[in-house]
Amino acid sequence: MIKKSGGQHAVSANNPCPFLRALVAAGRLADDREPLAKVAAVVATIARAGDGRPVLPRTAVFAIASVANGLGPLSLAQTQWHGLQLNALRGGPLDKKGAGSGILDARGAVDAKELSRLRGFARLKPGADGSSELGLGLAELRAYMDANFARAAGRRRMIDRTLMIGEWPVLLKVMGKEGPGGRYLGLQDVIDLFRKRILPERMNQRLCAGR
Repeated sequence: MIKKSGGQHAVSANNPCPFLRALVAAGRLADDREPLAKVAAVVATIARAGDGRPVLPRTAVFAIASVANGLGPLSLAQTQWHGLQLNALRGGPLDKKGAGSGILDARGAVDAKELSRLRGFARLKPGADGSSELGLGLAELRAYMDANFARAAGRRRMIDRTLMIGEWPVLLKVMGKEGPGGRYLGLQDVIDLFRKRILPERMNQRLCAGR
């Protein structure tokens, strides 16, 4: 793997998934091809490091990854035999092709205006320790996804709204924090995921501890 300055591994712009980009940057997955079983195992392990030890079934991750590079017979066969190509996900069947958040552009760069727009959907959330921070619970995420789908009128597919359910609610499950008002995504955690390609430090500590 090629490393960038700062110790992170290089991540292709053709990998538009912020969660997978963080795993590649950390060296947990390769930027090119990885066996489906390894992708499923790594994602499931990372998920278990989240608050409350959330479970992402390996079989579900395996099934989703198996179609991510294409639905044609040749693409499906190549993925099954050679693995998921993480640097060829953009434009694939799971890519919303501009109907999503727009936070990452086609070059893999973060659009500051889109991050600012996301901030507008966040609300002050009380934490379990009595502190508070800007975050997004399921209600805010639904409003955000609905707004993203609405603004893509004329160039969206009906399936794009369904695909969003496999993004933000899953991030909420994996990276969310428990608070008196329910589980929420800390806004800063989301910003760091996109900008720095890193998982929350509390998750990294659990992974290092083998939890």
